Amino acid sequence: MSTNRYPKCLDPGDTIGVIAPSSPEQSSSLDDAVSMLENRGYRVLLGKHYNAVHNPLSYLAGCDNDKAEDLHSLWQDDSVKAVFCLRGGYGALRMYPYINERLFTGIPKIFAGYSDITALHLVINNHCNKITLHSPMLVSLAKLTDESAIDTFWHLVEKKETLGTLPADPEKMSTIVGGVVEGELAGGNLCILAHSVGSRFSPNFRGKIVLLEEVGEPVYRVDRYLTQLLNAGILQEAAGFVVGFDTGWEQHEKGDTRYNPESIWHDRLAPLGKPLITGFPFGHEPNPLTLPLGVVSRLDANERTLTLLEPAAC
Repeated sequence: MSTNRYPKCLDPGDTIGVIAPSSPEQSSSLDDAVSMLENRGYRVLLGKHYNAVHNPLSYLAGCDNDKAEDLHSLWQDDSVKAVFCLRGGYGALRMYPYINERLFTGIPKIFAGYSDITALHLVINNHCNKITLHSPMLVSLAKLTDESAIDTFWHLVEKKETLGTLPADPEKMSTIVGGVVEGELAGGNLCILAHSVGSRFSPNFRGKIVLLEEVGEPVYRVDRYLTQLLNAGILQEAAGFVVGFDTGWEQHEKGDTRYNPESIWHDRLAPLGKPLITGFPFGHEPNPLTLPLGVVSRLDANERTLTLLEPAAC
């Protein structure tokens, strides 16, 4: 196992850096999250611009170059063992012109977040070949109530042992294409993956088990994102697919049941003939499971299980 690919697991007393690459967060939520980390025995170092708000675009947590500076600074700080993203929203893609990917090639660190943070997973995991965690944001990590979700996250960041089969109920999932395949985990938020196409951090899914999830999108937009990735020839190279949910899609369809996200997975992904399951509990769910991107795993679409074959940290 290459130590240049796997981050070191966390120990009590280690420092966790916090950045806000996307939208701003209320200070009360941050206080609760920091207290949670401190109570677990960790030190917390906030990025210089963690509480900034872009002017005049208040939906952004500060200026793009400042957010990239925070990421670079914490990643280069030898005292910082992990970087957790405060929340999602929008804005991480805007950091691309300011990101120096060479800074990530030699220093493995735990990097955690999901949703809009998919843009940064594409840099650190997909482009620079480091293990990263598609995990709850820092503010939502403090609000998890399901023990399986909590234990999965902390196992992946604190233990060297392989977790094995993820604690997801096969009865709540569906098999669209059967089969068994092994490969590294990759992917994340569907919208961000599609919008990254054409950038220098465009996805490379060759031989990988691709994770796909979304939130609040009407069915035709899910179709559009998948079509963009298919037109770019990206999804065709995957070894298999683990699909979560398009959480909240119903609000757009006004009771029309003629089509739904499941029909899109059948229409756009099933013809590829790769093992494919849907309904896996990750992403925009109340208690999502953490999935380590880059870790070799086994997808058994017949039994609807996903098994990690190696640890996420060393």
